[in-house]
Amino acid sequence: MKRLIFLIVFCLLSGAAQAKVLFHDPTGKELNTAFDSFSERQVKNLSPPDVGKKQYLLGLLYLNGDKEFHVEQNCQKAVELLTDAWGAGIADAGYALATMYYHGACTEKNVAKARELATQAAQDGYILAQRMLGMAYVGAKWEELYPYDIRKGIGWLSKAGNAGDRQAAAHLAGMYDSGEGVPKDEKKYFEWLKKAVFTKFEERNIAGFPALANCYENGKGTVVDLVKAYKYYDLSGTAGVEGKQRIAKEMTQEQIDEALRQSKEWQKEHNVQVGGGFIRRAN
Repeated sequence: MKRLIFLIVFCLLSGAAQAKVLFHDPTGKELNTAFDSFSERQVKNLSPPDVGKKQYLLGLLYLNGDKEFHVEQNCQKAVELLTDAWGAGIADAGYALATMYYHGACTEKNVAKARELATQAAQDGYILAQRMLGMAYVGAKWEELYPYDIRKGIGWLSKAGNAGDRQAAAHLAGMYDSGEGVPKDEKKYFEWLKKAVFTKFEERNIAGFPALANCYENGKGTVVDLVKAYKYYDLSGTAGVEGKQRIAKEMTQEQIDEALRQSKEWQKEHNVQVGGGFIRRAN
């Protein structure tokens, strides 16, 4: 019975130690929206509720200074507020402090401290920290933070990529495409390329469409599908014109019309206008 009680208490304590992620979006859009929703009076009022969140936001303002909120840069206040937010269980603050200690921004450079904070924030599910660990372990960024370990690097990049981080997914795609640190694998390349292109945080990002179209055109990591290839070349705008001209010679007019229909449907759904250029018509 005593052992059971101990295990229950341990689990409760472990759950309490789990930090909270305020902004999952690694692009920073959610964070900017939060600032837009706060007035100067609100963001400077550190009374309940959401004290940790306010400490985090105000700490970021003091880190760089902000004219709109009439905040002058103050490194001491920035570190204090972010440390308090981290102590209150805000994972975002742990990552912010990790980058500060790593670069020596507003504080003395302390790689060991940065490593500790980044690791905990990553374990708490903060996507940017997970990407940070992954990139460090594969030797792509954040030198000195972690020793080279391709297995751990892929593990952390996979966590970030699966959570919706375009950069982590794109880096994994590049590794499997080039064979950098891992055996070349066209199937894994294609899988990670799709995750980099279709991230929930950047739904209208078309930068990866030419590479996706190329995969469907040549059967790289997937089956050949000229309709999808033409669709994504069309959605690439001027960057996809040459691709459309090339594969149109192997397509029927019905296939091209279907590809264009799918392209227009995607544009309507995402409220964007791209495409155009050469369109083959039946003789």
